[in-house]
Amino acid sequence: MNLTVLKFALIRGLKSPVSMIVNYALPFIILIFMFDYSDGNEPSRGYFGLAMAIMFGAFYMAKSIQNDKIDGAVIRILAGPVTMRSYLVQNFLATMIPLSAIVAIISALGIIMYGWAFSLAVGLLLCYAFLGATSVGLSFVWSCLFKNKESGSVLYSMLMMVIILLCGLLIPLDALPAPLFYIGAIFPAHWASRAIEALLEYGGFVGIYWLSLLAMLLFAAAYLLYGGKRRII
Repeated sequence: MNLTVLKFALIRGLKSPVSMIVNYALPFIILIFMFDYSDGNEPSRGYFGLAMAIMFGAFYMAKSIQNDKIDGAVIRILAGPVTMRSYLVQNFLATMIPLSAIVAIISALGIIMYGWAFSLAVGLLLCYAFLGATSVGLSFVWSCLFKNKESGSVLYSMLMMVIILLCGLLIPLDALPAPLFYIGAIFPAHWASRAIEALLEYGGFVGIYWLSLLAMLLFAAAYLLYGGKRRII
C-alpha cells in the first residue's frame, strides 16, 4: 500500500495549531485540574471531561478529508494509484495513531499521578480509543455531508453540544429523564459514558462495559462504511 496519504495527513494534523491545542494540551489540562482528590471523593466527572476532549480532538484531526475536498486535492489524489478505500483507511490511521498515543499517555499518567488501578487504566484506554474511532468516523461522514468548511464546523460544534448534554458527559446518565436517556443512546458517546460508569462503579470489565465497547465498534464501522460509499468529491 502506498502510504503517501498517511504521511501527509499525519504531518498536516500534527502541524495544525487548533489540533495541537485540542489534542495535546486540553486532555492534560483536564487530567491535572479536574482530578482533585483532596476532599476524599472520587471526582468522576474528570473522566467524562477527557471523553469530551477526545471527541473534539478527533474531529479536528480528521478535518483533512474536508480540506482535501474543498481545495480539490482529493480529485488529484484519487486520479493516482490510490483507491477511495485506501484514502479513507490512511486518513483514519493518521488520526488514530496520535489519538491512541495520547490515550495511552493519559492512562499511564493516571496510574502514576492518581494511583489508578491497572484494570481501570486499561479499561479507560480501550474506551477512549473506541470513542476516538467513532468520532473520527462521524467526522468523515460530516465531511461528506457539507461542502462549506465553516458551516460544517459550526453545525458539528452544535451537534457536539447536544451529544454532551444527552450522553452523560456533562449530566450523569441517571439524572436524565427517560426520553432523553433513550435519545442519547443513538450516539456513541452515550455508550462511552456507560463504559466509564461501569469501570468506576464495578472496578472491572463487567458485561455492560463490553456491550458498550461493542456498540461503539458498530457505530465506527457504520460511519466508515457510509463515508467509504458516499462520494466526497
